[in-house]
Amino acid sequence: GPDLFGIGSNMVKSLRYWLKAFNLISENSTKGAVLTELGNIILSEDPYIEDTFTLWVLHSQIAKNIAEATSWYMFFNRCDIEEMDKEKIERILLREITKYAMGQTFSDKSVKNDLDVILSMYGKGKEIEDPEDKSVSPFVQLKLIKNVEGQYSKHTPDSRVINEWNVLYELAVMMDEKENISIEQVLNGESGISKIYQIKSVVANEFLDRLDAMDYIRVDRTAGLDIIYKNREFTPDSVMLEYYKKHR
Repeated sequence: GPDLFGIGSNMVKSLRYWLKAFNLISENSTKGAVLTELGNIILSEDPYIEDTFTLWVLHSQIAKNIAEATSWYMFFNRCDIEEMDKEKIERILLREITKYAMGQTFSDKSVKNDLDVILSMYGKGKEIEDPEDKSVSPFVQLKLIKNVEGQYSKHTPDSRVINEWNVLYELAVMMDEKENISIEQVLNGESGISKIYQIKSVVANEFLDRLDAMDYIRVDRTAGLDIIYKNREFTPDSVMLEYYKKHR
């Protein structure tokens, strides 16, 4: 690793962790680390991660990866944050992870370090002007965390950085082997798009209506049903490939 990448052994371990947290590699005892299907698609279609759609897919992976990225999962799924300093957020995060751990021990310092990374990763307070600037995370572009003089809030992204294809990707994940699903589950269920993408219900429903018009789904709101039906088969991989084919 160090010889191949030209970085130290600790950095190789860090790189390996991030690749697993983003579900870009899987590991087994015989083959070692190999690219997942997600990793292969991104390598083929957007290897330099220039498209915001790719960033959203990667964000979705880590924000739902409770095993490899517990702090990320809890931050986006279980922590309601509005105009709080880092210490208050840390207490909320520790509370939620303690509930999840169910008596297992973990390091408070590790959670504190994770929070530092999350806040810097999504909410560093300067715009990306130089694409070669290594001090600014590309995930800042998603505009999910607002930082005003050390007071942090979760932020709703605008339509310039998210679109209906991201919602279709999430539907493909949620509707695996299902023909229908409730709008409530899609929006507000565990790892729902209102939590992971932080978009409001009105905007999410607009995206669903666009996908209905594109004939991927049928949205039935009659008699208070609020059910989404598949109009055709689609998977997370097929959604990504179709998006890249149409937009790159």
